[in-house]
Amino acid sequence: MKKDFQPRPLKSLFERNNAWAEIMQTTKLREIEIEVVTKMLACGTTMMGFREYCCEKENCDHQKLVCFTCKGRGCPSCGTKLTDNWIHTSVDRLPNVKWQHGTFTMPDSLWELFEVNRGLLGKLFPFAADNLLYAAEKRGLTMGIFGALHTYGRKLNWNTHIHLSWTMGGINQHEQWKSMQFDLSKVRERWMWNVRQYLLSVWGKIHLPEHLQHIRDYDRAGFHFA
Repeated sequence: MKKDFQPRPLKSLFERNNAWAEIMQTTKLREIEIEVVTKMLACGTTMMGFREYCCEKENCDHQKLVCFTCKGRGCPSCGTKLTDNWIHTSVDRLPNVKWQHGTFTMPDSLWELFEVNRGLLGKLFPFAADNLLYAAEKRGLTMGIFGALHTYGRKLNWNTHIHLSWTMGGINQHEQWKSMQFDLSKVRERWMWNVRQYLLSVWGKIHLPEHLQHIRDYDRAGFHFA
């Protein structure tokens, strides 16, 4: 038997048994989280505005409302389309060369540290790209790099890591392409060293809530990256 089509399953999940209302009352949420979910729940309803279409025939009161979408990236309906458009645009802009990809992770003991100190997240990109840019500069090459910050893992748990892709080569001062390869183990090793040194340099300024006070000990903070 064919199952009934559910166009907005995530929306139904939040609305079922007043789940979202209960979450709002029992969980401390950031403003951006509230904004994203609120827009998603209002998506495709009259709350977002609408266009009204009426029949041209006289004495016909038939009308149709077409509700606007939220166009939020956190919405499973709108976000998918925006993501597809972004991918299409990005692919057109990328040079047609070989690329290499790397995932830069850190010890799980540090995940929550970055969750409560989100101002540190912006530093992770240059730390990951540092060794790549250094090697390219030594060879007099300009290479291409793009990255994405992921704060959640596959199990939807907080898991801070960086995805980075880079060209396997670069252009020299004569606009000639020169190939270049990297040892991922060495690149990741440099990344982990950068993160370690940075955290040690700002350790006294990092906010540690009560349940994270145990990592005041540097060794227990996971600074000895494996």
